[in-house]
Amino acid sequence: MAGERELTSAATGELPKAASPALLSVRELAFAYDERPVLRRISFDLQAGEFVGIVGPNGSGKSTLLDLVDGVLRPSAGEVCVNGKPTREYRRRDMAREVALVPQHFTLEFDLSVREVVEMGAYCRGKDAHSGGDAELTLARLGVAALVERRFTELSGGEKQLVVLAQALMQRAQLLLLDEPASALDVSHQLRLFDLLQQLNRDGLTVLCILHDLNLAIHYFDKLLVLSDGEVAAFGPPDEVLRPEIVEAVYGVRAYLHKHAGRTYLTFSPRLRGERLGRVHLVCGGGTGAGLMRELVDAGYDVSAGVLNALDTDEETGSELGLSMAVEAPFSPVGDEAHAHNLELMRAADVVMVTAVPVSHGNERNIRAALEAAAAGTPVWAVRGVLDNDFTGVTAELEPAGARLFADEAGVLAALRERARRASLTQP
Repeated sequence: MAGERELTSAATGELPKAASPALLSVRELAFAYDERPVLRRISFDLQAGEFVGIVGPNGSGKSTLLDLVDGVLRPSAGEVCVNGKPTREYRRRDMAREVALVPQHFTLEFDLSVREVVEMGAYCRGKDAHSGGDAELTLARLGVAALVERRFTELSGGEKQLVVLAQALMQRAQLLLLDEPASALDVSHQLRLFDLLQQLNRDGLTVLCILHDLNLAIHYFDKLLVLSDGEVAAFGPPDEVLRPEIVEAVYGVRAYLHKHAGRTYLTFSPRLRGERLGRVHLVCGGGTGAGLMRELVDAGYDVSAGVLNALDTDEETGSELGLSMAVEAPFSPVGDEAHAHNLELMRAADVVMVTAVPVSHGNERNIRAALEAAAAGTPVWAVRGVLDNDFTGVTAELEPAGARLFADEAGVLAALRERARRASLTQP
């Protein structure tokens, strides 16, 4: 009981601990330029010490969101709070002590030295400006101490970005906002920059950073906020929010998630997915379906599979491709729950394909599920090799049940292409 917990705390002389407020709280945020909606219903919290990236296509509202967080823009609806206080209640100097912004583009009307530009970051501290640190040491931490006496106007785009970052660090704010800080940097300097940001974060700096490179996002950030058409498409750990189906929905490209040597990374197909050709369900396992999965996805089909054991080659490939799958524990026979899920996926399919998967008592229920699908009127196509790899005898029931047998996978794919061609001819 809540009352009992409070009494217990009082009896021990301890006060109940209140949950610490979020450093940044965004609630139902909306913004429009000249009545053109840019952001809608944006809500998320950022706790002190978090390292969060913002990703999304061009025009999804990423830069506008940072300007709203920094108080440069005022929302048309909703609210942004920093340390529990709405940004509209901050004076600009006070806001600069809480939030530092590194914009994507930075211009100066005066011909200042790099030292002077960096020292400008400490002005928000007023009489305590010396607490912002030493400009030369700050530049040294970014690996560009040699620029300190140069004129800012003489610098390259990448050098200017690092100098403006040094200026932001001189503010000694709790929250650092960065808008594509690596856009003008080569690969070496990009990695050095994100290593530094990661170290600053470990030292206590909270970071919210816009970036385009999804593989850098996966590697460095604790959480990602994915924006799409001005709304939050996903928010959470990178491996959860950058699943292939989310990347496809947001960016309109095929994405493949790979894991190798403890690292996760994405690769992409340059072709957009057009109109889907239908759904194919694969009965496979042990690597017999991996190639078909990729071919079918590339051809434009929605693909599902099951029941597969977790960590099986086909299950890992299906995960990379973001397929819907019925999955069972490693080295376990098909259980009731996975079997029911498999039947559900088959009912949603236009065709069920059975590969030359070895059949034992552990996965016999997959063939039983295919037989049930055939009885319900779903076309079932099987590679004849499955008959030779059957240690139970159940595959002998496929052809009598109406399943169509093919000599190999090439024959199955050819029949599928012909089926799609005929379907296109009948469409108005």
